[in-house]
Amino acid sequence: MPRAKAQDTGRKNGNGRGTIDELPSGKYRWRITVGLKPDGTPIRKSGTAPTEKAAWAAMTQAQADHLRGGVALPDKVTVGEWLNRWLEGKKARLAAKTHHNYRKVIDLHITPALGRKRLQDVRPADLRALYNALTEKGLGDTQRQAHNILHGAFSEALRLELVARDPSAVVRPAPVRRDAEAAPVDKALTAEEVAKLLPVLQASRWGLIFEFMLHTGLRRGEACGLKWEHVDLEKGVIRIRENLVAVGGKVQVSTPKTAKSARRVHLSSEGLACLRRQAELQAFEREALSAGPVKGHPKSYERKKLWQDTGYVFTGISGVRLLPDGIKKYLKQFCKEAGIREVTVHGLRHTHASLMLRRGVPLEVVSEKLGHSRASFTADVYRTVYQSEHEEWAVNLSELTTARPRVVN
Repeated sequence: MPRAKAQDTGRKNGNGRGTIDELPSGKYRWRITVGLKPDGTPIRKSGTAPTEKAAWAAMTQAQADHLRGGVALPDKVTVGEWLNRWLEGKKARLAAKTHHNYRKVIDLHITPALGRKRLQDVRPADLRALYNALTEKGLGDTQRQAHNILHGAFSEALRLELVARDPSAVVRPAPVRRDAEAAPVDKALTAEEVAKLLPVLQASRWGLIFEFMLHTGLRRGEACGLKWEHVDLEKGVIRIRENLVAVGGKVQVSTPKTAKSARRVHLSSEGLACLRRQAELQAFEREALSAGPVKGHPKSYERKKLWQDTGYVFTGISGVRLLPDGIKKYLKQFCKEAGIREVTVHGLRHTHASLMLRRGVPLEVVSEKLGHSRASFTADVYRTVYQSEHEEWAVNLSELTTARPRVVN
């Protein structure tokens, strides 16, 4: 028959009151009240151990952990449940597309691997196993996303005392192995490639948005979401206030990606000229497709109105807004016509940043113009060092040891 032993604390039901029961299996179950919740409800901990001595040790450890704030409550929350709660709490502060991507990574990769595990039971080794599995599947970028999600979720759980430690703090995503033989792919166009592409863009009504992105470095969603009410042609300034994003196959109007992304962008004279040409083009199409009386018929008989006044700067022929994912097919064709290598729409943003930095524009200015939160991110991610720069800066040792600065033409 199982026997019960009670820890003698002098208080029948107070904090520190614990019991140990021998189970039919020969193991020992321990239970202890370690404290009280704000509403007076007892905080109880329990568990099993292979020996009576180990049970006493575990019970003592549970009490010590509580005294230093290490006990997590509630202790039955699973990783899947916590990630859902954490992501829901972040929803108001995340861009719609970021939230969608987080949801996708959680549902497809994290929950199947760790979802049923108790939050408190996750160890660094569990995270390493997940990261390695993603790497083996060739999902290096997803691995990094999964780590960012788990680190955010466990950091929050630690602050709320749901866990005693953050396992993601001691594990980093595994480095993605690259083929050493493969040549690096430049995300940015060279100045020579831009010179070939520009005339092609300027010759087509569909090319103006890409030309404007080269002038300004706007994100694709920012260019598609730009409205005339946020444009000051007299001062040559635009304000980034909306961002069109594709979420689950549907386009949504979102706020700018970060606080820094909601910004004012001062236009160059050529950037302003590009915007004026777009205004003229749109005025012509509006006039051609607006409703009006049909010749030979009473004024009350009007043709169907085809123009939609959506207020967007870059639109289709009928005034409808452009879809961020729908414009890339045009750029692909333009690159082909220009006889240059294909570049992504986002690559135009990299091109703007790299050409600006090559020209000597201060990094901080470029970073703020792009709407980045840190200048270091601009330098690390958006700066392409061109081959021509390597050639220009093959500096002689004698030049390096003289005080006179070198002038590069």
